[in-house]
Amino acid sequence: MIAVLKYELVRIRTVRSTWIAIVIALLLPLGLGWLISAPSTIYSDAGEVVGEGPGDWFGAFAFPLSLTAVVASVVASQSIGQEYRFGIIRLTLTAFPQRMRVLVAKLLVVVAAGVLLGLVSFLGSWVAVALRGHPTPPDAIPGVDTPDSAFFLRGLVFVALWSLSAFALAGITRQTAVGIAVPIISGLIVENILRAVLFDRAEWLTRILPWSTASQWFSTGDSGFGESVLPSGWTALGIFGVWVLVFVTIHALLFLRRDA
Repeated sequence: MIAVLKYELVRIRTVRSTWIAIVIALLLPLGLGWLISAPSTIYSDAGEVVGEGPGDWFGAFAFPLSLTAVVASVVASQSIGQEYRFGIIRLTLTAFPQRMRVLVAKLLVVVAAGVLLGLVSFLGSWVAVALRGHPTPPDAIPGVDTPDSAFFLRGLVFVALWSLSAFALAGITRQTAVGIAVPIISGLIVENILRAVLFDRAEWLTRILPWSTASQWFSTGDSGFGESVLPSGWTALGIFGVWVLVFVTIHALLFLRRDA
């Protein structure tokens, strides 16, 4: 098992796209975090400008992380999709015939890569808010929900699960592009259309759609979509985790049984 794990670590470490993804995961949150954390103008009851307040401190971490998850999905999808594309999977399984060990090693590396990219994203966002003069969270604002102490942990879990979903889809279809495109298209377009069509007919279904539900990881309270209430926080990640387990299970069965 150690030999397989070392092999996967060397493989992912020596691919140029992995290092490009790390650079993007740092610079993208840095730029977006700087914009999102711009100071907000405070007005008096008379409409006069009386000062400036801190920008969206937590938003400077949350929104860029959603884009970092897409970057992580590229790395995760390539870890299996590229092997099928170029036939390298045959060499891998020849060197390590025990497929279960290969699969477990790949899953561990994908999770580790997702967590690493999440940490890099948080670093970029922190540098941005620090440059704005707010290296620590601002005081709670009355009437505004403030994320709990597990905010950053949920973010890392979100990226890891998103990576696993991309990995599993790429493995099931043997296509790198599928693992990258399906979560984006489904989360941003397809699932929102389904919610608009089904929220008054099958509300239960609108609450368990995978990728758009996962994107509510940062929220501390349920958000609404029409008359439907969407899950948030750990609940959203739990629902997404069940979907990811299904995808990974299907991929595992296919990986262990079908020809390389």
